[in-house]
Amino acid sequence: MSLEHAQSYLPLVAGLLTGSAPLMADQNMAELRAAAAPADYVATLGARGGISYAARAAAGLSGGAAGSTDGIVVRVMGVNGPLMKADQECGPRGLMSLANDLQRASRDTEISAVLLRIDSPGGQVFGTQSVVDGVKACQAAGKPVVALCEDGLMCSAAYWIGSAADTIIVTHETCTIGSIGIMASWMDVQPYLASLGVKFHEVYAEQSKQKNADFAAAAKGDYKAVQANLTAIATGFLGDVRTNRGSRLDTKLFEKSGAAAGKTFFASQAGDIGLIDAIGSFSDAIGECVRLVQAGGAGK
Repeated sequence: MSLEHAQSYLPLVAGLLTGSAPLMADQNMAELRAAAAPADYVATLGARGGISYAARAAAGLSGGAAGSTDGIVVRVMGVNGPLMKADQECGPRGLMSLANDLQRASRDTEISAVLLRIDSPGGQVFGTQSVVDGVKACQAAGKPVVALCEDGLMCSAAYWIGSAADTIIVTHETCTIGSIGIMASWMDVQPYLASLGVKFHEVYAEQSKQKNADFAAAAKGDYKAVQANLTAIATGFLGDVRTNRGSRLDTKLFEKSGAAAGKTFFASQAGDIGLIDAIGSFSDAIGECVRLVQAGGAGK
C-alpha cells in the first residue's frame, strides 16, 4: 500500500485507542454494500460507429443480452479503497468477494466483458492473487477485461490487479500509478501497555522453536528474516507486471525510472514507461470493452 495513504488512517487509529473514533451507527451498511455491488451496462454500437450505453435495468434487458445483436453487456466492478481479503464491516468489499464476482462473470453467458473501476492505494497481499485469477478466468472464457483508474490511485496491490487487464485506462493526468513493491509495518504498543502494568508471557512447545521466530527477531530490531519474505513476494509481483504488460512495458525505463523499485507516477510518465495504455473517460473504457469483444475477445 502507498505509505502516504496508509498514514492518513492514523487519526482513526488514535481515535480507536482513545475511545474517540467516529461511530458508524448512522451509516446504512446495506446501502453502502449495494453501491459497491457489480453493475451491468449494455453498450450499443450506432450506425455511424458511435457507442452508447445504459445501465442494464434502464436498457430493459433481463437476460440474454450478450448473445443479442442489440448490445454488448459489460459487467462493471469497483476496486476501491484499502484492499483487504475479507469484507470489512465498516469498509469496502473484500478481495475474495471481488474474486468470486469475477469467477461468476467468467461463467455467465450473458456477460461479454468486464470493466474494473479502480481507485485504490493497494492493500493486503492475501486475496490479490485470487482476484488476478478471476481476471484470467474471464480472459480464458474470451471475455476481455479493462481496468479504469478513475481520478485517483492504482497503486501496489491495485496495480497488481490492474496489470492483468487487457487494457489500462486512466481518466486524468493526476491519476497516480505504481507503488509496485511490498512493505510491512506494524506498531509496537508493548512498551505503552507495559507502562500500564500489563505483563506479557509467551510459552512455546519444545517442538515449536521456529514458530514466530521471524517476528520475534523483528521485535528486537533484526528485520532480515521478515525482509527476505517480503523480497520473495516482491519478486513475484514484479514478474507478474512484466509478464502482464508484455511488450507494452519499456523494460529499461521500468528499471531506470524507479518504477520497479516502488516509485509512483502521474499518467503521462506512467504511459511513457508502459504502465498504462491511454488517458480516457468511463465512456472510452466501455468503448474499449466493445472494441475488444468485436476484435475477438480477450488478448493483449
